[in-house]
Amino acid sequence: MQSKGKFGQRLGAIAAAAIMLAAFGGAEAMAASPRAAENKVVLIARQDPGTLDYVTSGLTALRLWIPANVVEPLVYFNKDGSVEPGVAESWTISDDKLTYEFKIRKTNFSDGTPVTVEDVIYSLNTMKASPVVNNSSAYNAVTAIEKVDDSTVKVTLSQPSQNFWRGMGSVAGLIQPEHAAGSIATNPIGTGPYVLKSYTTNSTFEFEANPNYWGTKPAITAATVRIVTDGTAGLNALEAGEVDAVPVITIDLWEQLTKRELDKKFTLVTYPQIGEPTYAVFNQKLDPELRQALAETLDRQSYNDAFGAAWGAENTCTFALPNQPWYSPESADSCPYPYNYEDAMAKAAKWASTPLEYASLSDVPDLSLPADIMIPAMQGAGFNVTRNAIDLARYSQLIFQGRPPQFDITVMSGDAEPTQWACPSPDKAGWSTYCSAEYTKALSDADAAPSDEEYLAKMKEAADILRKDAVIVPLIAKKGVGLFDAELKGFLEPRVLVAIEIGKLHW
Repeated sequence: MQSKGKFGQRLGAIAAAAIMLAAFGGAEAMAASPRAAENKVVLIARQDPGTLDYVTSGLTALRLWIPANVVEPLVYFNKDGSVEPGVAESWTISDDKLTYEFKIRKTNFSDGTPVTVEDVIYSLNTMKASPVVNNSSAYNAVTAIEKVDDSTVKVTLSQPSQNFWRGMGSVAGLIQPEHAAGSIATNPIGTGPYVLKSYTTNSTFEFEANPNYWGTKPAITAATVRIVTDGTAGLNALEAGEVDAVPVITIDLWEQLTKRELDKKFTLVTYPQIGEPTYAVFNQKLDPELRQALAETLDRQSYNDAFGAAWGAENTCTFALPNQPWYSPESADSCPYPYNYEDAMAKAAKWASTPLEYASLSDVPDLSLPADIMIPAMQGAGFNVTRNAIDLARYSQLIFQGRPPQFDITVMSGDAEPTQWACPSPDKAGWSTYCSAEYTKALSDADAAPSDEEYLAKMKEAADILRKDAVIVPLIAKKGVGLFDAELKGFLEPRVLVAIEIGKLHW
């Protein structure tokens, strides 16, 4: 049996300190923020998620702020591989890795009600049934979630699962009170260091320190996250001292960082966790030869050049980020349908009468820009492509919720989790599913792999299946980039997927 706890905490603290020192070296001295004396911060977000229901929505705009700050997972995975307690104060794993027992912390949710074993069982079962594949896939091998006693939950698996264990430190492992589930979309409740005091659509998130928090009280007692969709306006606010950080700077703004020398005036951080692959999506219903011909119109370097992002993005044909071991940069070996415009033009004649609807986002600049490149390139090659530009709210309804997929072509950027494309059966095909039995099996085999070497081999096999089918066609792999006031310390690379941990910051 394995038992983890305080040792992992110490390793995590050392790693956090190292990360902080590395992240904040070299910035120029700036005047103190007027909020420093009050231990408050104002941060900038670019997008309004529309809902805070992390069970049914996988939007990054939501995952940046609610996990880790308001709602905590059972455990935390640190960058160095160590594991820290979360809602679970300790745990045991059987030698055959088929049984996990979590000792639940004696603490309260932010509304003052005690955390119970029943709440934990409810939370895990809710995530098991989540329509977001990234959440539910962690439970593919789970056969039972049971109460052992008033402080212990036992989870039984049908086979060893790397996805399950890692999921307990991610969104799939977030713990909520069952009695408050009805208000999760506007007022999620958890055990994290902050309480969400208010969420005003298209305006702000207001966080205050959680008086019931079980851990070390956060130095920042109150945080405002302003939703500013105009990225330049957000950078202007930072430069004017109106805000203290822009933790996520989308790729369309990267060129400004160097031209305005903001990377010297403020602390520039880059981190892979919130990096995202940008990729074209071709509806699986399209003829495979058509998908392959469309893929040949994609000049990856043109997308990289358009963003002025040579220092922050890499061309790739692999759905992954550079910190994932199965990742490969663009090469003849890893790109089955490389840019070949003449060949694409020759093939387009066969499909000239086939109408293709390109669904593009009108209010997400880092996705409208690649659409601006992609659509004329496809039209110029001779494909019959029509653009349908819609805003994020409408896109969420039409595209993310659409089953079967309600588009022919689109471009997207999001987390690099490969299981989001797994699909158990074709009748469940939707935006976040890719119904290839071969791909799904390769991922399943990787999940159950008994060794790291076998896991990597299976993940490479899955990546190869994905790229050859030309449904998900990666273009570039982006890093996460943020700017912080030089006096605002403590940034920690995200541990719960992409969440920015406000509780680690301090003046």
